[in-house]
Amino acid sequence: MRIKALILLLFLIISCPPKNNVAKILNEEQWMGIYLKQEKIGYSFSRLQKVKDYYKLINRIKINLKMMEQPEQVISNFSGTLHSDYTLKDFEFSFNSRNRIFSANGQIDNGRLNIEVNSGGAIKKTQLNANFPIYPSLILGTVAIKKKLPINKEQMIKVFDATTLSLIDAKIKFLGKEQITIVDKDYNLYKVEIEMLGLKTIVWLDENGISKKEVSPPGMVMIEETRDQALLQEESLGKIDILSLFSITVDTLISNPRAVKYLKVKFTDANLSDLIIADETQRIIQNQPLILEITTPERIPSNLTLPITEYRELLKPSLYVQSDDPAIKKTINKIIGQETNAVKITENIMKWVFTNIQKRATASLPSALDVLKNLEGDCNEHAVLFTALSRAAGIPCQICVGLVYVDGKFYYHAWNKVYLRKWIMVDPTFGQFPADATHIKLSEGELEEQAKVLNIVGKAKIKILEYH
Repeated sequence: MRIKALILLLFLIISCPPKNNVAKILNEEQWMGIYLKQEKIGYSFSRLQKVKDYYKLINRIKINLKMMEQPEQVISNFSGTLHSDYTLKDFEFSFNSRNRIFSANGQIDNGRLNIEVNSGGAIKKTQLNANFPIYPSLILGTVAIKKKLPINKEQMIKVFDATTLSLIDAKIKFLGKEQITIVDKDYNLYKVEIEMLGLKTIVWLDENGISKKEVSPPGMVMIEETRDQALLQEESLGKIDILSLFSITVDTLISNPRAVKYLKVKFTDANLSDLIIADETQRIIQNQPLILEITTPERIPSNLTLPITEYRELLKPSLYVQSDDPAIKKTINKIIGQETNAVKITENIMKWVFTNIQKRATASLPSALDVLKNLEGDCNEHAVLFTALSRAAGIPCQICVGLVYVDGKFYYHAWNKVYLRKWIMVDPTFGQFPADATHIKLSEGELEEQAKVLNIVGKAKIKILEYH
C-alpha cells in the first residue's frame, strides 16, 4: 500500500532533456541510467529528431522496484510532435505495469488540448485550455538553455505532464556554469533548476542542451551512459523496497492506532505552506512549528436521504474517476439496492470496496474503471474506486492524501472524505467509517496533489504530543 504517489513522483521528476543543436541531434539517441539511493533501478532513453519544420520527441523509461517485497516493473512511453520552438503539438503516452495498460493521446487545436484516455477498456475524452505556449515536461532543461535566461532569474512556463494529464506551472532557473565530476570525468556544464509541484530537480547540461546528470528528491540521480551501460543487468534490478523510503519514525508507540479518536502532533523540518491541511476534522493549533489536532466526529448524521445538493463539483466525473461510466453505475446500483439513506449507502460502499478489492501493492496510474476491472490494488486504488462509486450514488466525495500511523511510523496514504451534512473521513483500505484520527491529511484531490505531499514525506519530523 501507500506507494502509488512515489511511482508518480519518479515519473514527474525523471526529465531527460534531449539535444538542442539540430545538426548534432538528427537520428541520435541518449541513454541515462536511473539510480535511487545509489542503487540502479532502471534507464531512460530519448530521441529528438528534426522532421521538416517540427521535431519528433520519443522517450522510454523502465523502472524496476520492490513493493512490499514484491518485484514490480513499470514502463512508460511518450512520443510527441513539437513545433520549432519546442512547444507541444500532439502526443501519445502509455504506462504499463504487470497486467495494466493505461494510454492517452492528444493534440492541440484552436487553443484547446483535446485528450483521449483508454483505461479499464473504456475511452474517455476531455479538453484543456491551451491558448498559450505549452512545453512537454521532458525537455525543460533544454528550454532553459534555448531561452538563454539570465543567471538566477526565474521564468514560469506552462507544462503538459502526461502522467497526470494536466497542465501545471513549472519554474525554471538558470544557475550559471559549474565544474562537476561525473563518473571520474570533469565537465564545465550549465546548471538549471526546475521546480514542478513543489519538487526541485537540478540538471547539468552541455552547450548543446545535452543532459549529463540530474538530481531529484528523494535521492534520485540520472547519469548519461552508453546504451550498453544503461541496459547493463537491468533485468536483475529491483533491490529497493520503495515503501521504506517514505516513512517517518516517531518515538511514541500506539498499540491500537485504528481506535484513536484524538491526535495532536508537531511537525518540524518541513514546509507545509502550500498544502491543504485545515478542515472540519483537522485544526491548526500553531504555526512555526506546525501543531495539528485531528479528531473523529462524535456522531454521524443518521437521517440524511439523497439527493445531496451541496458540493456539486465533487459529484462530477474526471479522467481517473469515471463516475458516469455504465460499469460504475451498474455496480453502485447493486450496492445501493432500495436504500435511500446517504449514511447507510456510504457505509455499504466502503464495505463493498474493502471486501472486494484484494490488498496488493500495485504500480499503476489508478483509475476507477481499471480498479473495478482488476479488483486489486493498494490505498490509491481503494480511494479512487470509492470516490467514483460515491459520486455515482450522489454523495460528494474527494480523495485525501497524507500520512497514517502504522507500527511506529507514519507512511504515505490515501483515503477519502464524504459530505454528509459535514465532512467525514472514510478509509476503504482499512474498512473504517469514520477513519481513525491517526490519518493526517496534507492535501486532497487527484494525482497531481500526491506529488506535493511526497515533497515533505521522508523529510519531515513528527512528534506525537497527545492521543486517546
